[in-house]
Amino acid sequence: MPDMNTLEIVLAAGTGIGLASVAGIRAFVPLLLAALAARLGLLELPDALSFLSEWAFVGVLVGLAVAEAVLDKFGALDRVLDGVMTPVRLASGALLFAVALQSTLWAGAIPELVAGGVIAAAVSVLKAVLRPPVGSGNVGVSDGFISIMEDAVALVGGVVAILVPLVPLAFVAFFLFFLYRVRRRRAKKYGGLRILGD
Repeated sequence: MPDMNTLEIVLAAGTGIGLASVAGIRAFVPLLLAALAARLGLLELPDALSFLSEWAFVGVLVGLAVAEAVLDKFGALDRVLDGVMTPVRLASGALLFAVALQSTLWAGAIPELVAGGVIAAAVSVLKAVLRPPVGSGNVGVSDGFISIMEDAVALVGGVVAILVPLVPLAFVAFFLFFLYRVRRRRAKKYGGLRILGD
């Protein structure tokens, strides 16, 4: 990590926490936003990670972000996608946290990489556990609506993380609370008729 004063470290850590938490929802959207922010000069990248702002890499991230969002709209793929993407989200969160603190990817960045990975993985696992099962739209919230909310939290949260550190954590917390409430409402609706809820 380059020389930073305490305030700069706190703000950089806030940005890293915000980006890593959003990466737990969508892996590629916050990476794409960080790459675009670096192109615009809003986010400084360490020399070892300057490739993140190359237009070719940005193009790849656009394709991956769109693919992740589109695949999530298919209810049958939801659980499989969460299982496959959790390690990717962990890696994305680790990289974003290290980038926010302007760390390289060498041994000195292990604490930043671990912290970012843990944040993203925790959000991803909570999202997978709390998200209502496919086809539970009969409790007033469709699967498509939840997926669109995930897209919005990732997009808005990623932009805000770059501009206002830590605020995206509130977005992510609200979204996870929303999933918890939907799941709880579903459990109350079916009550003792558990077989109908499956």
